[in-house]
Amino acid sequence: MATAAPISLTLSEASYVVDQSSAVINKAVDRGVIRATLQRRGKSKLRKLGPAEIRFLKLIGDLDRDLTPQGRRKLYQALRRLPTTTHRLALGPLELNLNDVDRQIQDRLRRLEAIRATVDPGTAEGDPVIRGTSVPVYVIAGLARGQTGEEILEDYPSLTREQVEVAIEYAKAYPKAGRPYPARSFKRMVGDLAEAGVWDVESDPEEAMTPRLMP
Repeated sequence: MATAAPISLTLSEASYVVDQSSAVINKAVDRGVIRATLQRRGKSKLRKLGPAEIRFLKLIGDLDRDLTPQGRRKLYQALRRLPTTTHRLALGPLELNLNDVDRQIQDRLRRLEAIRATVDPGTAEGDPVIRGTSVPVYVIAGLARGQTGEEILEDYPSLTREQVEVAIEYAKAYPKAGRPYPARSFKRMVGDLAEAGVWDVESDPEEAMTPRLMP
C-alpha cells in the first residue's frame, strides 16, 4: 500500500475507511483477532491500527464467510509480514491481488483528509463546526437521523448539500461522545406537535369560556 506517511488510524477512523461498524472493529481488537497499538493523548490512550490491520479489515468484509478462525489468523499474520508496497499476497494455494483493496483504502483515506479540511475542529470546550460557518457538525449529523437532506437544507439554507454530507461523514469517523443531538430541529418538532393537534383549541369561543363542572 504505497503511501507518503504510515497509516495510523483510530478505531472510529478505521471504521469509516473500511466501511464496517465500530462494533465489529472493537470486537476484533478486544478478542485479539487484530492488534492495536496504544497512543497517549493527554491523560487518555487511543487504540490505533496500522496498514496490516486496515488491509485485513477491508479483506475480511468480503472473505469472512469463507475463512475459518485459523484461516483468519493466517491471513492476518501474512499481512503483517507483507511490505506495504507489495500488492500480492500468497497464502498457501491462494493468491490475493491487493491492488483493488489498496486503491479503495487510499480513496477513503483521501476522502477522510478532505472531510477534515472542511471542518474546523474547534476547541476542547466547543464542538467542531463546518468551516466558514458557525453550524456545529454534530447538530447536522444528528438531524440526518430523522430528517431528509432537503429538510436539513431548508432549516439551514446557508449550507450546501456537500457541507451536509461532510458533516454526516465526519460524525461517522469522529463520533460525538455523550448524548447525541436531537434528530429533529426545534422548528420541525413544533410543527409535528401542531400537526398532532397538541395545541388545538375549542372551535366555539363561548363554549371554550364556559366553566365545566367536575363530575
